[in-house]
Amino acid sequence: MNRRSVFKARDRLLPDFPIETVWDSLPHREAELGILWDMFKHVLERPMEAFPRVVQVIGPAGSGKTCTLRLFGRRLESRGREAGLKLRSVYLNLRVEGGRRTVLYRNLVRKIDPKLVSMSLSAEEILGNMVRYLQDTGLRIFLVIDEIDYYVRHFKGEGVVYDLTRLNELTPGRPCGVVGAAFLARERGFHKLLDPAELSTLGRVYLVFQPYTSRQVAEILAKRAEEALYPGTYSDEILEFIADVTAEPPVNGDMRYALDLLLYSGILADREGSPVIRPDHVRRVHSQTHPQLTTEDILCLPDEEKLVLLALARALSLRKTPYVPLREIREMTRIVCEEYGREPIEEVDEYVQDLADRRIVDVRSLTRIGISNAPAEDLDRFLVNIIQRLKGGLLDEER
Repeated sequence: MNRRSVFKARDRLLPDFPIETVWDSLPHREAELGILWDMFKHVLERPMEAFPRVVQVIGPAGSGKTCTLRLFGRRLESRGREAGLKLRSVYLNLRVEGGRRTVLYRNLVRKIDPKLVSMSLSAEEILGNMVRYLQDTGLRIFLVIDEIDYYVRHFKGEGVVYDLTRLNELTPGRPCGVVGAAFLARERGFHKLLDPAELSTLGRVYLVFQPYTSRQVAEILAKRAEEALYPGTYSDEILEFIADVTAEPPVNGDMRYALDLLLYSGILADREGSPVIRPDHVRRVHSQTHPQLTTEDILCLPDEEKLVLLALARALSLRKTPYVPLREIREMTRIVCEEYGREPIEEVDEYVQDLADRRIVDVRSLTRIGISNAPAEDLDRFLVNIIQRLKGGLLDEER
């Protein structure tokens, strides 16, 4: 009989899964959705007279910009239908669908109406046709332009920002049909590559997305995990562990990384035939994607510190938890010292702090100390090998 996978809907953990089509709200981004509504609600009040309004959405990778703007677009469309309006949100990812102006604008109008696509038209003609189509049909468009910073850096001089923020100049005195445009970027550095005219039309209206905190990552993961994983295959403790790893450098709150970490930890659990996702699955995936702990880091530790690190790794392996309290590290250090015939170590607390300063261990509190940079079981075996060589004097000879 085949063992059941930990997954019931693996795609729900894919970073690019359109979660906004499943959820009617986004945890920790409702405030930003409210600001967007205040900025663009005039569109529903007088859609045929609405001139385009531009906003820049700035935030690091994985801060929820894309799904927030997509959900906002869906809400705008829904309220438009309720009001009897022809209103559509059009999303364009310039990293995926960009290129030279002509290619980019073909991709844009294809999403509005494939009949507008023509291989013989110039970039200016494509935009002109689009605006005439919107005016003739009464359709109104809200544009979401993602990865604008990437595009400007790779296609400097194309003038896309200028074009898309001055569409109304194609029809002086009449709204062009594009009621708003949101330009999404990871940071504002791309402004330096824009000419003054582009920078002027892009404006100074920013909606800034802050990185998710550990608590926020854990809450979002819990909602995703509920849909993606079978009950009993994961724990709140595992989600909190992933959230802690995600919230700190070098990941810095990237929700996409948290989803990847949970996804691939689940895949690893399936491969090993484990019915649950364990802390070492998370550690193994994290150590491979963000390797921070090297053999040299461990070899350079004082001998006493190696023993304390072994004690921590062993305590984590025995408990099979993300963290253990300091008192258990002290007790396990005593056992390890007896095992290797070493004098008891009195300064365990100081060595743990030094390991934390070296970013080898994670100290969340006196009751939550762990390792995220390497699987505890692997680290245990590695340290045992080193300590045995130290005991025999082999390591000193090699040095």
